[in-house]
Amino acid sequence: MPRVARHGSLRSEVYRQLRENILQGRYRAGSTLTENQLSMEMGVSRTPVREAISQLELDGLVCSSPNKSIIVQGFDEKDILDMYEVRSRMETLAAARAAVMMTDSQIHDLQAAYEQEVLSTGNGCSTEVLQNMDNTFHDLIFKGSGSKILQNILSPINVYTRHARSVSLATPGRSQLVLQEHARILDAIIRRDSQSASDLMQQHIASASTNFQRVSRKGGHPHD
Repeated sequence: MPRVARHGSLRSEVYRQLRENILQGRYRAGSTLTENQLSMEMGVSRTPVREAISQLELDGLVCSSPNKSIIVQGFDEKDILDMYEVRSRMETLAAARAAVMMTDSQIHDLQAAYEQEVLSTGNGCSTEVLQNMDNTFHDLIFKGSGSKILQNILSPINVYTRHARSVSLATPGRSQLVLQEHARILDAIIRRDSQSASDLMQQHIASASTNFQRVSRKGGHPHD
């Protein structure tokens, strides 16, 4: 496994890498890890690993056992569907506020992010690249809502569901539908139509949730 980059907060870097490994299924739910094992894999001391594990416990992604080993919990399908429901309720509010609160500069950034999505989708970029762009589009709306509370609630959930969304984006035709849905949301925000932005965001999240459930029923899994 690659060593953790030596920039920024080491604890934060270790935390992000471990979180990615869990969400992507590199560490499967139910598997057991140890601080010593992780520190060796990541090329760091046990201190930042211990600190990162404490944060992951707060996230509900791991738990400590009596023998001091670390058990991976991750998120199951029910957890992910719960997060889609929370996203639906909270992102509709964020989109409604963004339509009113976004500055011209922020709208320009959102347009640029959408145009890059269109270009990348047309060029057949990887699902991971498309998923990261999808993530950026939503993050810009959270920021544009003008609410630190919404941004602080939604940004982590956006991270937690993005691997499930990558599975959804990999299904035939889904990336094109995402572009269409994003285009409608963007247009509503440009028109400063708060109600339409809210309604269209709700439809977008519902579409993503439905597609995720369809993939799951066919035997797919966000960690496969």
